[in-house]
Amino acid sequence: RENMINSKKDKEIWFFQVLKFILVRYKSFPFWAILSIVGRVASIILSLLPAIYYSDMINIISQSQAVRYPIAQHAIGILIVVFAIKFFNNSLVYRIYEYALIKLEMSMQQTLYDELFLHLHKHSYQYFIDHFSGKLVAQIRKMIWALERFTDLLIGNILSFFLNVFLVVIIVAHESWMLGLGMFIFVACFSCVQYWVARWLQSYPEKANKLDSDLGGVLSDTIGNALTVKTFAALQREAQNFAQLNAEATKARTKQYLAFNLMGIVLLVMLVFLEIATLWYAVILWWAGGLELGMIVLVQTYTLRIIDQVMSMGFVFRSFSRIVAEIGEGLEIIQTPREIKDVENAPSLRINEAKIRFQNVDFSYQDEQLFHGLDFEIKSGEHVALVGASGSGKSTITKLLFRFYDIQKGKILIDDQDISQVTQESLRSHLSLVPQDPILFHRSIRENIAYACPDASDDEIKAAAKMARCDFFIDHLDNKYETLVGERGIKLSWGERQRIAIARAIIENAPILIMDEATSALDSESEKYIQEAMAEVMKNKTSIIIAHRLSTIMKMDRIIVMDQWKIVESWTHSELIQKPHGIYKKLRDIQSGGFIK
Repeated sequence: RENMINSKKDKEIWFFQVLKFILVRYKSFPFWAILSIVGRVASIILSLLPAIYYSDMINIISQSQAVRYPIAQHAIGILIVVFAIKFFNNSLVYRIYEYALIKLEMSMQQTLYDELFLHLHKHSYQYFIDHFSGKLVAQIRKMIWALERFTDLLIGNILSFFLNVFLVVIIVAHESWMLGLGMFIFVACFSCVQYWVARWLQSYPEKANKLDSDLGGVLSDTIGNALTVKTFAALQREAQNFAQLNAEATKARTKQYLAFNLMGIVLLVMLVFLEIATLWYAVILWWAGGLELGMIVLVQTYTLRIIDQVMSMGFVFRSFSRIVAEIGEGLEIIQTPREIKDVENAPSLRINEAKIRFQNVDFSYQDEQLFHGLDFEIKSGEHVALVGASGSGKSTITKLLFRFYDIQKGKILIDDQDISQVTQESLRSHLSLVPQDPILFHRSIRENIAYACPDASDDEIKAAAKMARCDFFIDHLDNKYETLVGERGIKLSWGERQRIAIARAIIENAPILIMDEATSALDSESEKYIQEAMAEVMKNKTSIIIAHRLSTIMKMDRIIVMDQWKIVESWTHSELIQKPHGIYKKLRDIQSGGFIK
């Protein structure tokens, strides 16, 4: 986006993209949008009537030679009518407008929240790697509130401004077309000056808003890594970095407010000139007999009203600059192309045998060639282990299988179906993953275990927990299965989180099971229990197990050894240890107490 809005033309394109986005949303709620507009129009018209009645009353009082009692009666009658108009307007018409506006804004907020939630989570795995989670949350929340403020400004201020100016100019021109025309020209020129000054100052809210989002991202990042900050005694360093960014953000906000404040002073001088000039010209017309005394009061009342409306437009332009910047940040999420897309009318994946085939796969990441011609097959029901040094490509294979990334060449097939040609949701619904770094929701243990199967019964949840050996520590918790695990599962130990992840995969019961270092954080006794559970879980499933601890995979049907993004060995455990110079044999000797020679 920074590159997108560098030029003046690009800024205009960006502005109209924001405007189009908002207007499209209004079409989803036509009743409340129309009712709020009609209510606002009716309220403005009614609010202009009292000044006309007051003008008539002053004319009657100043011109009538009749006795005072009938004049007083007439004046009282006018005051009663004015009071009735104001009461009707404030108690009913304006309330209808507010009610419709609230319904419109709340409906739009709800719909937009849902839309942004779905759109955000449809971005690729890489998108979330590249962005601060705190910054994304800040962008979404600011966009929601900015849309509400825009609706307030559009109907409450912009519509009010144009309608007030139009009606006031018509009423004044009816008595003096010169006065009406002069008022219109001044307001039009003044509004254009305000608009162009606001556009000239647009860079200030854009910079302030960007730094504000960056500040939120840094704050979220340090909170999420609070343990690391404390462990390395880095609080002062982090505080200094935060203070530096905060100072930049504060400086940008200060410049923004001061610039708009200076603009307000200059424009206020112009408005004072409008008031004096209008009153002076009205008095001259009255002196020449061209205006009644009541019209001077009317003109002065309406002039003050126009000044108030014009001043409010200054607020609108200042707010609008920030609103465009905030909604623009949210539009980045929507307008950023999705890296991983379903093909049009993609069918769902159908699993019969659950056999997997990587067929001459080429994969590059950030212009670096990783896999070239990767080709292997996992038969239906086969249990295969992936072994190799860190960075050899083991976990990347599982990410490609889940289609977190798209390959550049070749095919990945499940039951002879190209996974790039089926829906991502159906693909992932047939895969169970126990990740190396299990991250849980800040919800109860019950909800985390049943996440893949929300309708699971208590008996099914407890059976899965028992199979994953979770019951050992759950039974010692005060709230048992209702215990909240904390953000990202922080209240549980690493090994406990991995057991929860295993239980979650057990209850999902997908035909293809992937375990990425599922036992890496377990002690030897727990690992033994988990290995027993794994044997049960893997029955009748096609399984891929990634492990550094070879004791976990000795009984696999086949072990694929990887080195530098290539498959270098692929046999059973007993066959691999017979190769004296093989990588697997070397790893086995090291873990058995040997030394690298």
